[in-house]
This record gives sequence, structure tokens and C-alpha cells, in this order.
Amino acid sequence: MALRDLEPVELEWIERAPQVARISEHIEAPPAAVFAAFADAESWTRWFPLMTRAAWLGAERGAGAEREVKLLALGTFRERFLAFEPDRRFAFTVIKSSSRLMTRFGEDYRLTPEGPGTRFDWVMGAEATGLGKRLAPGLRFFMEQLLTRAARNLEKQLTAQRATTYEKPATSSK
Repeated sequence: MALRDLEPVELEWIERAPQVARISEHIEAPPAAVFAAFADAESWTRWFPLMTRAAWLGAERGAGAEREVKLLALGTFRERFLAFEPDRRFAFTVIKSSSRLMTRFGEDYRLTPEGPGTRFDWVMGAEATGLGKRLAPGLRFFMEQLLTRAARNLEKQLTAQRATTYEKPATSSK
């Protein structure tokens, strides 16, 4: 299915969009590890449910960079980054999509140190089409469940990575 243009949004719009979904989760990994996983586009297919493809478009990373992702049954989305603050914030607006459910869409991921781990706050803002408005209550619940599951999957992946990279301290020989 061909991608159609969506109206880009500003970062501040996401919080006040007509349709908003949000979650807050604790991840037992430091913000640097969580952000590194966010920045590694290809890794998303291992921990984000329904994501079958994720790739940066070009070598650029940061605000203004673009990424394309495909979600099973939901479509293909081209994202342009609004915020890319290592260990703190990862936010984008969707500029093209094969989905017919929205005319504007953005996501904002914020990371805050919380004990030995990270508080992960996510906000998704959308302006739905006619069909999207009819499906909005169910879609919001679905997206909240999807992101909660993604956060738990990411935590499991990061925990497994820590376990495989742990090295026992060397013992001294006397």
C-alpha cells in the first residue's frame, strides 16, 4: 500500500492532540541502555510487538532524522524526529503512512532515572480520520497495551544482555 502524506506536528502538540494515549512504566535498566535500544532501529523488531521492520533512512541520527517502521496489520510509517536527547527523550512526528486512521500523529518517549532503573513515560497524540474517530476508544486501549508490552519486552531484553555481558572478577593468584 502506498504511503500518503500526513501533516507533521510540533513536539508540544502531542500532549494536547485530539486523541491521546499514555503509559508510564519502570524499566530495570539505566536510561543510557534504554535510549541505546531506542536509537538502534533494527532492535525494535525484537522487542516491540507487531513491528516487522524498522530502519533509519540515511546516516543521520537526531532531530530531523527519519526512520521508517512497519507494524503488522497497522501499516508503514515514516517518522521525522523532533527530539533525540541521549538518555532523556526520543520523539517523532509521522510524516507519511499507509494507515488511513489518522491525519496527524506523534509520539514522545521520556526517560528519567528512577533508582537503579528508568521511569519510561510515553505519550502518543493523534488526530484521527472519520474511521479513526469511530475506532479511537479501542485503538487507545490497544496502543496502551502494546506499549506496556513493549516496555516489558525491552526490559527482558536489556536484562538478558546484562546477564550475557557480565564477567566475573579476576581472582588473584598468590
